Amino acid sequence: MSEPARTALVVDDNLALLSVIEYHLQKANFDVTVAANGQEGWELAQQQDFDLVVTDEQMPLMTGTELVAKLRGDARYAQTPIVMATAKTLEMDLTMIREDLGVNAIVVKPFSPSELIGAIDNCMAAGKG
Repeated sequence: MSEPARTALVVDDNLALLSVIEYHLQKANFDVTVAANGQEGWELAQQQDFDLVVTDEQMPLMTGTELVAKLRGDARYAQTPIVMATAKTLEMDLTMIREDLGVNAIVVKPFSPSELIGAIDNCMAAGKG
């Protein structure tokens, strides 16, 4: 008997990348909901609880950093694993993002699907301990 699918919210304004991430998460037994920007992601997070959030940083309406800050301010998402996928690592304060915002993993674009799933698996395993 297989375990029930976990739920994931994936937020990225790059629709091609969004569908690639969605496909690989579905293969990893996640029920995936997608959002094309941070504001849409926040609205979806208010309507449903997710076991995992994967977000881009640079998006219109609300950045990934702003989304993570709002999620972490919501008790339902205080401990939810969050993975940030970004091409902007040189311009970002990664220590602040990890420590102050509580992002569990940062994956640098371009990344391989196996790299992303590996980071997600590590976050999910750490959350169970």
